[in-house]
Amino acid sequence: MKDQKRVYICSPLRPISTDPILRANELIDNLKLTKDACTFAALRGCEPIAPHLYYPQFLDDNDPTERALGMELGLKALRSCDELWIISSRISSGMSAEIKEAQKCGIPVLVFTVAGFREHKGAGDMADNCYADTADGVID
Repeated sequence: MKDQKRVYICSPLRPISTDPILRANELIDNLKLTKDACTFAALRGCEPIAPHLYYPQFLDDNDPTERALGMELGLKALRSCDELWIISSRISSGMSAEIKEAQKCGIPVLVFTVAGFREHKGAGDMADNCYADTADGVID
């Protein structure tokens, strides 16, 4: 196989709803979004890296110590990536940390939109609206 671009899939895992049934459905939707993004990346010839699909299999995301370990392992994986792809209009606290780490390391941060990819111009804060300018700056 030729060298593949390694892309870090940045999307939310934790649900924000407080209703138990809605939380369960939101978690399923978040996981599906991440899996779909990984499939999309792989079909484009990229190597998708999505630690939030892997680490919660054996680390408890609700345990602060285990979550911190999972985040650190994810950030370590991010540092070996060529790009970070934001695949959600909502930036979670974990995503914010990943975006800021990518920016610090000089890793391009791209937002996936219906029109294609565009460079993320925000600071990676949870208040950023990734899709505010979806028609501007499409690069792919």
